[in-house]
Amino acid sequence: MNPLVFENALRGSRAFKLILGDKRMGLGHAYIIASGDDDAVDEFFTLVAASVYCRSATDACFDCAECRKVLHSNHPDVFHINEKHEKIKVEDVNNMLSSVYIKSLSGRKLYFVHRADLMNIQAQNKLLKTLEEPPAEVTLFLGVANESAMLDTIKSRARTVHLDVFDKDAVFETMIALGCDEESSAVAAACCEGMLGKARKIAASPQYAALYRSALELMKNLDRSSDIIKLDSVIANQDDINGFLDVMSIIVRDMMVAKDDENMILSRHASNEIVKLSERYSALALAKILALINDTRRQLSLNVSALSAIDNLLFSILEVRHKCPK
Repeated sequence: MNPLVFENALRGSRAFKLILGDKRMGLGHAYIIASGDDDAVDEFFTLVAASVYCRSATDACFDCAECRKVLHSNHPDVFHINEKHEKIKVEDVNNMLSSVYIKSLSGRKLYFVHRADLMNIQAQNKLLKTLEEPPAEVTLFLGVANESAMLDTIKSRARTVHLDVFDKDAVFETMIALGCDEESSAVAAACCEGMLGKARKIAASPQYAALYRSALELMKNLDRSSDIIKLDSVIANQDDINGFLDVMSIIVRDMMVAKDDENMILSRHASNEIVKLSERYSALALAKILALINDTRRQLSLNVSALSAIDNLLFSILEVRHKCPK
């Protein structure tokens, strides 16, 4: 049984290799693991803990007694704080620090703070005192989605490691390994911004595949202004207009790269359609259309009518296409 959903991708990550290198030379006293992918960070913490205590020749075999303790959350020297990703207060930090100076059973104690950037200032200052004089056998791992939320004094006392933004092939293969179909995996790889947790949610939701198909059909059927009225029903049926714009951006970006290298297309399941569609637009037109999509997002943030904003976008796409011929 594969104990971690993203194990293979995380094992191959630069971040994990960096931690392994430090482990062999001697772990530091504090690390900031920076990533907007909470799900991947949670699993990364488990992988790191198993690698530290694993008794086999493999880093994190997930089969030895120590690895099983880590997996079952009953290792006496492994502590997880804020696994529900909630706000962290001073009393939460006090509870964590109450065991920091107790001698470990294994010679190394690991503290994993999930979403440490949700600590208020008072809690961070409380933690800072421990970081200034850390116990020799303790290592703190602080998972953060927003580095700017952390005090500079904390960041200066910890080594920052950015968890990898995974490329589309790694995401696609990970989703396939999870049992997702090729189309869902391809849409997830295209739309997840390199985040495994987001990719998993997208692949598991039929909504994103439907959004992608709707956006692609819209672009294929948009030839003249009279088509916009016919396409209004496509737009009106979308519950997630921002998601719709996201997949439109992916499609237009793929159309741009298709002009130079078809192998760079993110949406591999629709590559033939993307290539044919790209032939109808110049590279300059596609660049302008991407800017138009971003401007439409801005309009929606100002509470402009969604249908009106999309109508304006479609008319503008046609105008750009004719003003910037192939």
